[in-house]
Amino acid sequence: MLTATKIEEIMTKNVFTIGLDDTVHNADELMKRENLRFMPVLDGKKLVGLITERTIMEFTLRKLYDFDDEFGEEGHNKITDFRTIMEKNVIIIYPEDSVRKAVEKMAKKKVDCLPVVDWKNNLVGIVTSTDIYLFMLNKML
Repeated sequence: MLTATKIEEIMTKNVFTIGLDDTVHNADELMKRENLRFMPVLDGKKLVGLITERTIMEFTLRKLYDFDDEFGEEGHNKITDFRTIMEKNVIIIYPEDSVRKAVEKMAKKKVDCLPVVDWKNNLVGIVTSTDIYLFMLNKML
């Protein structure tokens, strides 16, 4: 059955991440360069938050008055200095969970990605709505 497929079979394993000591500017640059919509925030290997394309865009729009430097001095502050830019209550999933469980969580919580963590909260991957769409499409063909 399709929905019994485990998340570890469809998740992206080599995930681009950002650390708490990194800057908002670096997060934005990495997300633009790699065409990312979501980026987990780590403290060591532990998942502590999630930055989204939308939160970066909202942050940038709030700072538009500074035309010389897209982010001004604030953009070079650490992620920890801007806790509002990072979602802290991240909905997660485990590698052994099913695709069905991921779809249920995403629909119920209205999110488009789920960081995949082990039982110690270490990031091991990420699954996005696009991953699930592509998985389902491949099964239909």
